[in-house]
Amino acid sequence: MSATQSKEKIRHGKTSAYYGRRRGGYRSCCGSELTRDESVTLQRLKAFTPGDFEAYSARGEEFRRRLCGTVLNALQLSNAWLTDCECRGEWGGVFPVHLRLTHRKNPLVTLDILSPGSESPFWHGLIWINPDHTGLYVLNTEQFEPETIG
Repeated sequence: MSATQSKEKIRHGKTSAYYGRRRGGYRSCCGSELTRDESVTLQRLKAFTPGDFEAYSARGEEFRRRLCGTVLNALQLSNAWLTDCECRGEWGGVFPVHLRLTHRKNPLVTLDILSPGSESPFWHGLIWINPDHTGLYVLNTEQFEPETIG
């Protein structure tokens, strides 16, 4: 079974939905794989490789939303920012975590936070100069450092 598929398994008369491969025993999680009910922690997020981000993103909206939520919580943004995240490829689907921060008082000020993935091994911060065409990279870093971004 591939890491991007879900499957139901019946054990002791109970149905259990899970994502990813199982190794070891029932309800086990090895390496960078998450079970359906497991949360993404900041420590785990910091240890992700670009391949981990791509694998989680490929599992669907729920996993993508978890990744985005963990990043947003770690950033601890002020009330000056409106936040949005890409879950279905609305903004191209290129990056596994794609957050869009828009300044509440000036909606022309937009900052995208982009995670590592198949396109780039770096975290990026992109300010849109011309919302449809031109952006300026203001952050390029190998590690997720919420204090630097937020």
